[in-house]
Amino acid sequence: MSDGTKKDGELEKVRSELRRLGYLDHGFERFLLQDALRPQRPLRTLTQLTLKVGLLAGGALAFALALALAVANDTLSGGPWWAALLDLGALFLHLFPPVAATTALAFLALCGLILLAIRLYHVRRIETLSLAAAVAAGAAGLWLALWSARTVLPESGLPQLLLLGLVTPVAIYALVKLVYHGLLTLAIRFTDAPPRGRLFSGRWLGLAILSAAFILTLPAVLSARRVELRTPATLPMAPGDRVLLLGIDGVLPEEVDYLLSLGDLPTLGRLAGPPGAPGAPGDNGGGRVWSYRRRVEPPASFWTSVATGRPGPDHGVSALDSFRPLGVRTPLERSGPLRLWWSRVAVPLGIAEYRPVLANRRRAFTLWELASRGGAPVLAVNWWATFPAETLPGQVVAHGAYQLLAEGVEGAVAPDTGLDRLAALAAEIGRAPWTGRPVTAALPPKAAAAVLDRALRPDLFYREAFLRGLHASAPGASPSAMAPRAAALYLPGLDIAADGWSGGAVAFADLVREELVAADGVLARALAAGTAGAPGDEVGTIAVVFDPGRRREGGEGRILLWRRAGCSGAAGGAGDAGARRPETSPEAVAAALLRAAGLPQSAELPAPPAGCPWPDPPVTFPGYGEPRRTQTLPTEGGEYLESLRSLGYL
Repeated sequence: MSDGTKKDGELEKVRSELRRLGYLDHGFERFLLQDALRPQRPLRTLTQLTLKVGLLAGGALAFALALALAVANDTLSGGPWWAALLDLGALFLHLFPPVAATTALAFLALCGLILLAIRLYHVRRIETLSLAAAVAAGAAGLWLALWSARTVLPESGLPQLLLLGLVTPVAIYALVKLVYHGLLTLAIRFTDAPPRGRLFSGRWLGLAILSAAFILTLPAVLSARRVELRTPATLPMAPGDRVLLLGIDGVLPEEVDYLLSLGDLPTLGRLAGPPGAPGAPGDNGGGRVWSYRRRVEPPASFWTSVATGRPGPDHGVSALDSFRPLGVRTPLERSGPLRLWWSRVAVPLGIAEYRPVLANRRRAFTLWELASRGGAPVLAVNWWATFPAETLPGQVVAHGAYQLLAEGVEGAVAPDTGLDRLAALAAEIGRAPWTGRPVTAALPPKAAAAVLDRALRPDLFYREAFLRGLHASAPGASPSAMAPRAAALYLPGLDIAADGWSGGAVAFADLVREELVAADGVLARALAAGTAGAPGDEVGTIAVVFDPGRRREGGEGRILLWRRAGCSGAAGGAGDAGARRPETSPEAVAAALLRAAGLPQSAELPAPPAGCPWPDPPVTFPGYGEPRRTQTLPTEGGEYLESLRSLGYL
């Protein structure tokens, strides 16, 4: 008997056994298993099988992912239903090619493992081996989906989450079934043996797999839903302090400790000292220095946590940018693992558009927004997630305003009454010669000019804008009437200058000292302005956050808290560079300043750091709610995105 005749006889036996077991009664199973019954070359069988599984499983997973992105970015809840369906269809078309290709490659790798097992071991029950591998693939897919849901899904509506919770198990079931039949086809083709039984029956095993996927998926998806708290109509406020928040990015903790111990930062040193320290500002003022562990997260997320008291991604600012795929109305602010696809492939190909981080993405109130309730003036300069600047009592200078003012971008300053004055200040700083030595002496002229324009001149502008905002007064009004109840300043110059620095460690250490001395001078002038004003106009509480930024991701940072009422104990003060610092969290900074300003306590915020006397809140709320942004997105948002790119953040 020839080899071809013998092969045809073996295939006929396999075909008869598959028909007896019912595998060839259904079009879906017959579509995959027919590849095992054809006398063709193994490589062609493997190629056809990979394409079929990739297309079918990729389609199911792409639909589930498109639905997850639509739910995570509130695409389904806005506009008419037909527009939401069009967005969902467009997302599916965007995701199908990469998901199908990834699924096909993963299936091909799994096929290699199965073939290796068949060659090395005498596998008697190929259906059991195929099912075990398919269930493992489904479990891996489900784990990835649930892991992504923790950070991707926002406080979407219950109907949308239930829909996602129903679709995801079905997609996982389809994946397991496809992989099982694909691997079974492969095993039959390379062993010339039929399965001994029909394991994946729709009545028992299939139902068990589907039920297990539902049991694991629904609670996880529903737990990702955050209950939206209603914003209180009024906030009862007690008499409180004027509070000041200063954030300095790109400073290592040992640099702070060293300069404080040397006495090069006299104001910060006095603020960090115990009550009654020589030269301490005011009467009985005292402070402490805490340490905190830095999470690995974008700077926009970290500094928004400092300003709101809410951790990321609860405050909504989890990335520096978003993406709007072609044909989709709503930009995707949350992409999870798919972010690499949008940024590295879709944007360069022109099928998706970059969008910058904007203030309307923030879902939590900042310190200054809450302090402005009732008409009290506030001041915020260059803080993350403040573009476009929102009109509040007082003044808001948006993040990146130095570059935005040079381009004449709308939304850099609010209210517009201070726009011309600040634009003139930015232009003046941009023209003036630079007198600082560390940069001009250590870098070539072109590199020095780049550092000055990207980092140091903007920080000088923000310091001056902050001081002018503290001293602002309306015509005919007393300075105390316009003193900001809460003021915040963010200085990223050192973090930006460190990116690509080539001037040597000694020169950069000199630059760190120069910039921290300048920040120390800002605090000194702010305190002097307060004590020179009317009684009760003094700054009562100060928080300074020193973060290592991109110089040491996941490192340790420093928080200095000072109260005019004093903080107990000298541990962690200016002279304790080698002592173990007490630990706190960045979110506790906003909680402390809100308590000091006399605002109610939110149950969503942590308690203020222990060691300083904090007044009792007038009332405790479940939460402050969420801001409702009314300003439209400026058409010049592209310039803001370009400024982020020029600063090295993108």
